[in-house]
Amino acid sequence: MKSPLSGVYVDPERTTVVDAMDRWLGTRHAVQTLFTPWRRDAIDHLFESLLPRIWDAGRVPLLTWEPYLAAETESDIARRIAAGDFDAYLDDWAGRLTDWLAGPDGKWGTADDRRLYLRLAHEMNGDWYPWSPTVGESTPDDYVEMWRHVHDALASEIDADHCQWIWCVNHADVGEHTAEACYPGEEYVDWVGVDGFNWGQSREWSDWRAPAAVFDDMLTRLGRFDKPLCVPEVGCSSLTADGHDPARKADWLRAAIDYFDGYVQLYSWFNEDKETDWAVFDGKNGTDTIDGYACYPAYREALADHEPTAPPIDDATFRGV
Repeated sequence: MKSPLSGVYVDPERTTVVDAMDRWLGTRHAVQTLFTPWRRDAIDHLFESLLPRIWDAGRVPLLTWEPYLAAETESDIARRIAAGDFDAYLDDWAGRLTDWLAGPDGKWGTADDRRLYLRLAHEMNGDWYPWSPTVGESTPDDYVEMWRHVHDALASEIDADHCQWIWCVNHADVGEHTAEACYPGEEYVDWVGVDGFNWGQSREWSDWRAPAAVFDDMLTRLGRFDKPLCVPEVGCSSLTADGHDPARKADWLRAAIDYFDGYVQLYSWFNEDKETDWAVFDGKNGTDTIDGYACYPAYREALADHEPTAPPIDDATFRGV
């Protein structure tokens, strides 16, 4: 197996941070994760600003497309999407994506058109998103029909050479439905993904877990689908029972990159302090400081040791083969 693609989530509005992070690494992340809701008022900003900004920086966008509406999102959203209630929005969105993918390659482009990883309605096997069958009125079958309906709405205009679909689950099932019950089918999915975090002692329900303890079970289960494996979101808290321990987090970062190499084809670090101190660069904590940014040199050192695939990405690597 080739070395994995290395990705990162940094809020795309914080371009100075992600650019400084890549300078610190001495290379560019091949992929940058971002998020967008199902709202018309988000379309222009996505296609005119966010995606071009990431592509022009030399990274392939990994777009997490969340069916959140401008108003409160009801728990039957998957069923409504499958029924065609949002087809006008889908038609507009598909047209804008087609236009963006057909835009100029820029200095980093290696194919005829641009590229995108598309992660629709992720972590559906949890209980925190309205599209999850566990949350309310939708069923696993509704989720599958939603996915297929959205895929079909875009696939007539967009091919797999330029848009790869990532079906992504939480590392553990939370609720009554398994991840596998929501699998849309081989012809509708290009990659299968797992999100997983070491929460440390940051929550009452959490404890310190090694990378294998977080990912082994679900990656083994999803490996049966015979699709490229990826981890679109991974992070580690530094909070232990004795308080923040950046050195222990540094060890976890090294262990995780060791774990991913040879196992998955892509992973992306969640580099924003949100629920806890996930960041490895420009976060609340670190084991060093560079140019005013708190950082974890262990992350940079582990990437250098494993030499993950850097941009530009060839066709086969983009497709996970």
